[in-house]
Amino acid sequence: MGITDLLRGFGSLFFPNACLNCRRPVARREALLCLPCEADLPVIDHWRLPENEIHDRLAGRLPICHGIAAYTFREGNVCQQLIHAMKYHNRPDVGRLLGERLGEILARVAGLDDLTGVVPVPIHDRRRQERGYNQAEMIAEGVARVLDRPTYPAALRRTDFRGSQTRRGKLERLENVRDSFTTGRGDFTGAHLLLVDDVMTTGATLDFCGNALLDAHTDLRLSVATLALVER
Repeated sequence: MGITDLLRGFGSLFFPNACLNCRRPVARREALLCLPCEADLPVIDHWRLPENEIHDRLAGRLPICHGIAAYTFREGNVCQQLIHAMKYHNRPDVGRLLGERLGEILARVAGLDDLTGVVPVPIHDRRRQERGYNQAEMIAEGVARVLDRPTYPAALRRTDFRGSQTRRGKLERLENVRDSFTTGRGDFTGAHLLLVDDVMTTGATLDFCGNALLDAHTDLRLSVATLALVER
């Protein structure tokens, strides 16, 4: 055993929580990353622009008021490790904490002051049973806590599940989610809703979810927010 392993083992006696990226001990219970990995987190600041990459990817498909992402997602980066911990390693707390970070960004966006509430992108019941929770719902809870708005997890339903979007091409992603979403409970006539998901790639999921809401509720305005935006 090397000196580094010994130091990490000794540190874990006092700092039992580990960085989700490099596994170094972290001192604060709510810390997700150590300081070096936190510095490597690829933060996006194009939310400051009235039209940005989110708008570009949804252009001609989904009319939105605002589009916001917090981080850039690419293979092997720190953001990917956080997302994987949240989705595949039974860490719903990561979703809530990252949702609070996203909420702090959203609180600075002019034009979101009149938000009615937050709607998470739904997952199929079978996927929820496997995972135990909907990661988008965890993110939405964190966002809503910061913005002091209600969440509406029953506003949308996923009626069909054809497997994960991971590693699918653009056209495959579109076909995979086409006709998979429908509206659920709630009347949002004249409301301004924030649709929340974990990662945006082509925007297919947000496209179909958002249009389902717009078709069902008269004079609804829609904004979207994701934790991460996949790098092109």
